[in-house]
Amino acid sequence: MAHRTDRLRRLLMAPLVASALAACTPLLVGCGPIISVSLIVDAEAKLAAAEAAEAERYAPYEHTAAKEYLQKAHEELGFADYGPAIDYAYKASDAAEKGTKKASDERAKQLDQPPVVEEVTEPAPAAAPAGPTIKRTSGAPR
Repeated sequence: MAHRTDRLRRLLMAPLVASALAACTPLLVGCGPIISVSLIVDAEAKLAAAEAAEAERYAPYEHTAAKEYLQKAHEELGFADYGPAIDYAYKASDAAEKGTKKASDERAKQLDQPPVVEEVTEPAPAAAPAGPTIKRTSGAPR
């Protein structure tokens, strides 16, 4: 008897599960644009932080990578390819974070080193020639 009630319960639950999945599907499909835009905005903020830390100067590779990945994320978002847009946004964010850290470390390293002061010495006065210099040409007799 318990076997029959389980089978009946499953038959009654199947339409409920199907309708629940059908109701959730539009929500899941709608997440691609929302997530990708959110990640791109986050990557833009991290790139701005990297630029504030002077990553262009101290971490040029990471800064350039973050900019290019971000540009590609925008491009993919424009084509409604949300999966690649999300991937590129993650890569841009990661590169910007690395650029910020590297730039901060390089700046701190430079601040720890004492500045190099070069002594400026005046050049010695040029010695005046002892007399006129005469050059001989190859055709002149000796």
